[in-house]
Amino acid sequence: MTVPMLAGLTAIVAAAVAWLLTSQVAAVTPRESGWLRSRAHVPLAAAGGAGAAALADGWAELAGFAAAAVGCALLTVIDLAVHRLPDRVVGATLLGLVLPLVLEAGISGAWPDLGRAGLGALALVAGYFVLAFIAPSGLGLGDVKFAAVIGAFLGWFGWWQVGAGTLLAFLINALVAVVVLVSRRGSRRSQIPFGPAMMAGAVAAVLLAG
Repeated sequence: MTVPMLAGLTAIVAAAVAWLLTSQVAAVTPRESGWLRSRAHVPLAAAGGAGAAALADGWAELAGFAAAAVGCALLTVIDLAVHRLPDRVVGATLLGLVLPLVLEAGISGAWPDLGRAGLGALALVAGYFVLAFIAPSGLGLGDVKFAAVIGAFLGWFGWWQVGAGTLLAFLINALVAVVVLVSRRGSRRSQIPFGPAMMAGAVAAVLLAG
């Protein structure tokens, strides 16, 4: 199967799974929320599924990346709607990513990559915890826990990706904050969810690394 065909198939499957998991979004999002009514998590999952096919070298990697894409799509919509990253969805996303990577390490011998993924997760959780302790208004515990997902994903690829993804997340968040202020749709007290920036930074770092 060619990469475009695999990407298309994975996108369809990821979108279908995200649709079936709409109840997870609805459980924590107001019924009148535009993010919920638009079902934005479905096309986001489709795009993530296609990206997973482009990144993966084997079926186990593909399963892990696609599962993470679906979970991150749900979390993006939830965070944008209610500024929350529910533990249940974060935990499921982490398991959906890590378990297939453990299998991939067993198949291909990529134990160094798996170890780096674990260390990346620990490093980002520790770093975000310190930042949340120093500035709790900017980061929440949900962001700290979600850092394990981002750190594991980026760590699987390399330490450069971990560092670049982290820096890009803060840069993207800062740019969004400036746009919100300039557009006069917010004030200095406007809360901007950090989860989507963490995801966008991770994707950008992997793409920049080629």
